[in-house]
Amino acid sequence: MTSEAKIRANRLNALKSTGPKTARGKSMMWRNAVTHGMTATRVVLFDETKADFEKFYAGLAQDFAPEGTAECALVERIAMLAWRLRRASRAEAAMLNGEAKMRRARLAVDGPHPLYQIDTSIMFDRFIHEMDTLTRYEVSIDRQLNRAIVLLERLQVQRSRRDERVEEAREGRLLPPPGADAQKS
Repeated sequence: MTSEAKIRANRLNALKSTGPKTARGKSMMWRNAVTHGMTATRVVLFDETKADFEKFYAGLAQDFAPEGTAECALVERIAMLAWRLRRASRAEAAMLNGEAKMRRARLAVDGPHPLYQIDTSIMFDRFIHEMDTLTRYEVSIDRQLNRAIVLLERLQVQRSRRDERVEEAREGRLLPPPGADAQKS
C-alpha cells in the first residue's frame, strides 16, 4: 500500500510537470505514442501530407459521386479507412527495410553471420509480434472499409430508385402500389 506521504509527493511532482511549452514542442509530442499509425486519431501523420490525403479523398469522391450528407460522410469514412490501409503496407515495408539496413551494417562490420542474413522470412520471424498486430489491424480496417463501401452503394441504389419514382411521378407514369385496386372495392 502506498503511504499518504508518497501520494502527496506524487501529486506535487505532477503539478510541476506541465509538458511542452512551445508550439513546436507540443506539435512533436503527439507523435510519442504513434507506433504503426493504424489506430491514430489523426488521419494524416508526420510522414504524410495533408495535400496527398486531400487529393486521395477528392479522387474517391469523384469515383463514388456522393450526394447528400450521409453519402458524403460515408465517402469520407472510406477515404480515412483506405488511407490507413495504405499505411499498413508502408509500416510493414519500413520495418523490414529498417531491419535489412541494420543487418547490412552488421555484415559490413562483422562479416558473414547466420543470424544476420538478409532474408525476408528470417526478418519476419524477428517481427512476428509486430507483424501479427499489424495484420490484425489491417484485417479489421479492411472489413470496416468493405462495410462502408457496401453501405454507400446501398444508399446510392435507394437514392437512384427514389429519383426514378420521382421522375415517373412527374411524367404521370407512376403506377398505383400493388393491392390499391383491392382497397377501392
